[in-house]
Amino acid sequence: MNLYLDAAKFISPKTSFAKTSASNFSDLQSAIQKVLPSLKSDPKRVYALLKSTIRYKELLDDVLKQAELLRYEKISYSIAIVLVHDFLISKTGITAGKGPLKDAILRHKTRLKGEFTKVKIKRGIRDLGEFNASSSDRTIRWIRVNKILPSLLPESLPFTETSEFPPPPGTIWADPFIPHLYAVANSHTRQLISTPTYQRGELILQDRASCFPAIVLSPMSGETVIDACAAPGNKTTHLAAMMGNIGKVIAYELNPDRAKVLQRMVKRAGASIVRVENRDFTGAVPAEWEEVTKVMCDPSCSGSGIFRKEGFAITVSGDETEEQEKDGDDTSGDALAKRLLNLSIFQTKIMKHALTKFPKATRVVYSTCSIHAEENEDVVRKLLTDPEIAKLGWLAMGRENVIPTWHRRGWTERFQGMEWSQTPEEIAEGCMRAEPIVDGGIGFFVAGFERDSADTHKRAGSLDDDSEEWNGFDDAVDSSSVMMTAPRRRNKKRKKNKNSV
Repeated sequence: MNLYLDAAKFISPKTSFAKTSASNFSDLQSAIQKVLPSLKSDPKRVYALLKSTIRYKELLDDVLKQAELLRYEKISYSIAIVLVHDFLISKTGITAGKGPLKDAILRHKTRLKGEFTKVKIKRGIRDLGEFNASSSDRTIRWIRVNKILPSLLPESLPFTETSEFPPPPGTIWADPFIPHLYAVANSHTRQLISTPTYQRGELILQDRASCFPAIVLSPMSGETVIDACAAPGNKTTHLAAMMGNIGKVIAYELNPDRAKVLQRMVKRAGASIVRVENRDFTGAVPAEWEEVTKVMCDPSCSGSGIFRKEGFAITVSGDETEEQEKDGDDTSGDALAKRLLNLSIFQTKIMKHALTKFPKATRVVYSTCSIHAEENEDVVRKLLTDPEIAKLGWLAMGRENVIPTWHRRGWTERFQGMEWSQTPEEIAEGCMRAEPIVDGGIGFFVAGFERDSADTHKRAGSLDDDSEEWNGFDDAVDSSSVMMTAPRRRNKKRKKNKNSV
């Protein structure tokens, strides 16, 4: 057991392949050398175990999380991951005699093996020898050509067009879902950020899934649009580009430091129609922005869809990349459930403000970089069944307006049992999901809400700006009270017309 106890000193939940070094393990070797006298096992074996554990850490973390090993056993993460590594991956298994730590793993051997199989299937891994966690060979760098500024991109980039995905090093692949978005091998990241085109703002590093919200919102030239949670600014500048830099984009960011980052990114992108508001979006009222027609909300979330890769956290001229926006840290068991509950309450509050405070708004888009239903489908369900929101005529956007050719949609089971004019299948199909790595980037969720422009004119000016502050949902509210709201009446009318044909 000394081997595992020694190795556990060098690994923690924060340890990443990129930090320990994707191309150079000399830092790890140096760390072992510094504590050599205190080690009770062969340092070469310690190094070999750590190197392999770190290589497969993404897989092992998923297995530990799904098996909930740390919830049921009084064992530290550090010792658990090295033991589980040898149990699942090493040909010799756990090389330690019988004892409480080994027994803690073996008590869950069936569950651990089952979850390991599921993880490999989910990631499309046939042979572990093919898996190169977080390396530039397995990850993609997405780049968006900023159409606000004139440029010769992407033709001027030193890459050859390819139809192969993921694109091999030296090639570039045009995304079929997002206009002006391209993929290259992640190994080209540092090369890209050193180019004048990047420094001038002609080229923006932005994950594909992060481009979905602006596409779904579909702002038109001349409109007034709000980005409710704007920093670091990739989505904000994407909105401005889609609008041809004509109209208004009001970008809210509460944190002063992040607001500065937002300002820099907006300036570099040439997005002159963006106005940065360094304050809380929930303080915005219709009197300030009477002409707002569309709102995009990407509030703080668990970041569970974020994964690390070499070159992932890059700082250029003090600016942040989109992936740095949320740290991707996650917990498990009761702590995670509590965190997700608190986040969903906050997310619902932000969205309810967007859906109820802007009388001329006809479309609101919600997104997160989370894979948890509690922050995704469950928030959509709460919003749709809220009486005040339903009264204002909001419906879930249909698949036909939410990038219909994208393959992965929402989870139907989270909408079962709703008293609503749209079926669970219709609502789920109107949601988009992206799985981390498997779908070529970070994990993500997008859903849209829309209403007829006629409804907004009827209700314009009818909202009370001094209404009581929102304090969450009342479990005692009878869901039947929303059954005959505007959305349901319109649906009945459609059914009547259909039957009369």
